[in-house]
Amino acid sequence: MPPTLQTPLPLLWHFPISHFNEKVRWALDLKAIPHVRRALSLGYFPKAVWATGQGRLPILFLDGKAIGDSTRIIAALEQYKPEPALYPTDAVLRRRALELEDFFDEELGHSLRAAILGPLFEADPQAAVGVLTTGMTTGIPRFMTPVFVAMYKARHNINDATVTGGRAKVLAGLDRIAAELQPSGYLVGDRFSVADLTAAALFCPIVMPPEFQYRPTGPEHRLTTEYRNSLAGHTGFRWVEDIYRRHRGKSAEVEAP
Repeated sequence: MPPTLQTPLPLLWHFPISHFNEKVRWALDLKAIPHVRRALSLGYFPKAVWATGQGRLPILFLDGKAIGDSTRIIAALEQYKPEPALYPTDAVLRRRALELEDFFDEELGHSLRAAILGPLFEADPQAAVGVLTTGMTTGIPRFMTPVFVAMYKARHNINDATVTGGRAKVLAGLDRIAAELQPSGYLVGDRFSVADLTAAALFCPIVMPPEFQYRPTGPEHRLTTEYRNSLAGHTGFRWVEDIYRRHRGKSAEVEAP
């Protein structure tokens, strides 16, 4: 059974640069739910396992209970604060929105990680670690970088094959956005839904829209810039920029009491 954590406000354990974590932050912000955020260090695995039995972030403590997995968290938030709704009321549209949420989570989430970080790990491991520690109070000592990189690549199955496959899936994800776009400009029906939020949030590490709250500091590596520029003219890429501009809004994060 997950542990409980007594806090007067929802508490989010998050990994700032992560697109899955951005998905949950966006839902909290869109619903204007005051919440506390705690950016865990890269050694978060034991804490995550303690909280949910799985070593992944984000984890939201809601009404004192730990909820892991971005999809489960959004489902809980829909009950906690139904409006503005992320799930369409129409059953057919709701099913379609959830199918697209699952598609982008499963087909894009891990693939995008490999597509961006794989080449960066090879060219400049320290730069890659710098990106991963964006928004964290503690980093990785330089002498530990090779060990961390090897562990990270093994855990997330990042290698030449997954980098190549990941980039193909990133392009397929942008194609899927372009194919699914409705006359309304949204992916499902005529209003913003969990499908739009998920697709846009999952692409944020490569699109890096100005509204993204945890942009890496310092100069971006040339490889990352070149990869972004290769995709920037795609309809799906421009759609992500537009959705962020129209719907990302301000943060609902508050200081811990």
